[in-house]
Amino acid sequence: MQTGNIIPQHLQNGYLLAYEKACTDLSAKNPAAMAARSGAGFDSANKLFTLNYLNEVYTVSYPEGEVSYACRQEQVPLAAKVVILHYLVTAGGQLLSGQLISFKEIPGGMIYLQPFNGRVLGGFKAIFGKKAGLLVKAGEKLDGRIVKYGDAAVTVDVLPRVPVTYVIWEGDEEFPANATALFDATASDYLPTEDLVVAAAAGASLLGKTARALA
Repeated sequence: MQTGNIIPQHLQNGYLLAYEKACTDLSAKNPAAMAARSGAGFDSANKLFTLNYLNEVYTVSYPEGEVSYACRQEQVPLAAKVVILHYLVTAGGQLLSGQLISFKEIPGGMIYLQPFNGRVLGGFKAIFGKKAGLLVKAGEKLDGRIVKYGDAAVTVDVLPRVPVTYVIWEGDEEFPANATALFDATASDYLPTEDLVVAAAAGASLLGKTARALA
């Protein structure tokens, strides 16, 4: 998962500040309401949220905001902690619309378009640009939903209410491969735009990792 990669110190410091603020924000909100709006589970006896992020189950302690893997003892990468906490804090509970939009159409999307294209689509095109069928296999392995866009496309539930649809058009001698990632029109009701980049990039990375294991 991309969120597990080593990141520069200045970004690490930024994530640490964001994590500390997110913990504070989490502690100020009603846990049952956050669970209802986000689709996460909440165990009131143990004061623990449970939710899926990229096919892995995480727990979040309340009110501390400590994010842990539910099934293993490793340390959760700081970037993943921030995304998960921001999801719980931001989730507004809006029903998914079923309407897909591009990243540019998300509020503030144009500001982050360059990092989105680089972090989400760059490696994705390199892996699937001549092997669209491999995207289908990787998507099925991750319990994604195969949909009809481009030469191949799969929708992955990055978070309980943040589906991302990854689309590839194969390249050939005349035209280079192309790719996009589409979001439900409600995406900004669940994550800040910058976190959508991080989450979508982690999803693309997981698809790539799964594809390499299948190849």
